[in-house]
Amino acid sequence: MGFSDRYRALLPGLKVRGNTHNLDFWGIVFGRPVAFSILLLIGDIPWLTPNMLTHASNAFLVAGAAAILVGTWPWFMVAVALLNISYAFDCADGQLARYRKNGSLVGSYYDKMSDHFGMTLIYTALAWVAFQRNPQPLYFLLAIAAISGNLIIGYAKWIAAAHGKLVESTGASEDSGLLRAGLIVLRKGIEFRDADIFLWCSLGLILDHPEIGLVLMGISQFVVAIISSFHRGWLMSRPSPPDSGNH
Repeated sequence: MGFSDRYRALLPGLKVRGNTHNLDFWGIVFGRPVAFSILLLIGDIPWLTPNMLTHASNAFLVAGAAAILVGTWPWFMVAVALLNISYAFDCADGQLARYRKNGSLVGSYYDKMSDHFGMTLIYTALAWVAFQRNPQPLYFLLAIAAISGNLIIGYAKWIAAAHGKLVESTGASEDSGLLRAGLIVLRKGIEFRDADIFLWCSLGLILDHPEIGLVLMGISQFVVAIISSFHRGWLMSRPSPPDSGNH
């Protein structure tokens, strides 16, 4: 496929309106645009598979967590670069699978499980470095709250999905205006979805205060987990359409 054709085929991955794969603030403003640029260059290399991009994402993430553990500011900047490259590749694997129309359940499972292991690694590294600087057990409690919150949110989501009660939307249809799409992006900046750890973690590392990411994500993920649990429970309580197949 030529460059212009590849550009048009990949372009839907950048949409905010009507794109249920583009739900995270940092994905909208950074991850997916960078992934789009990467795939413009390498998207048609025959031997390159989505799983290979997931492998690369995992390798960069592990390297980024190791850089955090060094515990000094120059290495924090290395960690920021590595972690955000990891996130770009994490966005690229799904885009490549949709572009080639060859996604698989195994690939999707591998991608999602990698995300949870990666989040755990990042929070643990941040908590350890923050604790080394200021021996307060609160940092580990914040890490546990963030990790547990992510798991509860995901668990509630997939229980709802298993019973046909999953409702996911960007909040804007294809024909909604650019202003509304812009407002949705701004709103997502304060939703603190799990992938936004790459933004808030990076901010803390740049400022030489790794605890910033822990505080923001630890509190927000705990709160969102409570809200999500009640919301999904409310959806489960609603009667299903007669032809939904639920029982």
